[in-house]
Amino acid sequence: MTQSIDLEELAFVAAVMERAHRLLVAEEKKLPPRTADGDEGPGSPHQTLLGAGELTRGADDAVRRIALAIGYACAGLHAHALRATKSAHISPRSVPGGTDRMARPLTSGTIEALKLVRQVSDFFGEGLRENIDKALAARTATWPPADWTHYEEQRAKSAATAVSATHTAATSAAATPPAVSGCRAVSGSSVADQ
Repeated sequence: MTQSIDLEELAFVAAVMERAHRLLVAEEKKLPPRTADGDEGPGSPHQTLLGAGELTRGADDAVRRIALAIGYACAGLHAHALRATKSAHISPRSVPGGTDRMARPLTSGTIEALKLVRQVSDFFGEGLRENIDKALAARTATWPPADWTHYEEQRAKSAATAVSATHTAATSAAATPPAVSGCRAVSGSSVADQ
């Protein structure tokens, strides 16, 4: 069975993402150039410029991945088109993550671009819509952390908790041997050791 590629959906999402990209480019151009003013904290002009750039590049990358899938499909390269379509469905990098760096309130063009991406978020899969909603609701920039030591400690705790949970689950699973059908051996009997 040959999988089909929905060219209409790809073209629609590409057009929406390109519109969002153009809005983000326009907003990025409005920002002052990078300066060495010493303020590197969340929401600073420098961080806002970095975040805007991340958003712009993420939207552009999404358009390019979708266009590649369309191109392969139109060229009749079905296997390539399927792989490219799978790649096109990956959430755009740094969208909306770039907003974590940006001063609030976000500009109207940035908000409009994020709302456009939100309209096609189902194409990209789980989590994108919720992340956009969080970004639009955020009252302040959150990246980079003001206290790197505290950030690293929290990250280490989070990683340790994740490792511990994985270890606990693995240990619990290992402690209970899997059932084997047709086996009459009982642990500790001579039959079990054969």
